[in-house]
Amino acid sequence: MRHRVENVLILFGNPVSPYAFNQHFQTTFRGLLHAVPHIEKIILNQIAGAAHGDSPYYLIVELQFPSDDALQEGLNSEAGQTMAANLSEFATGGVEVLFAEAEIEQINSSGS
Repeated sequence: MRHRVENVLILFGNPVSPYAFNQHFQTTFRGLLHAVPHIEKIILNQIAGAAHGDSPYYLIVELQFPSDDALQEGLNSEAGQTMAANLSEFATGGVEVLFAEAEIEQINSSGS
């Protein structure tokens, strides 16, 4: 079974202070993410390593929306704008925001 969704990928570079980054993320930014309308799923990818050398990323946040219209409405809302503005307050290692069309393919893990 396959379906398409629209994703926003927020790629956080390695912060100057991981402790300060984590504190702000947990106490402030996470709540701002949850306030953005139309987000169906938030996936936090804490980077554990890279295949070759060090990763330039500390955390990758995926925001999943059901459609492009929902993504646009969510990001252009007051909550979406507040979330975006907050990035500069704690992303001391830099941040990159990407937009992606994702195709989700469900795999039957029961073996049948």
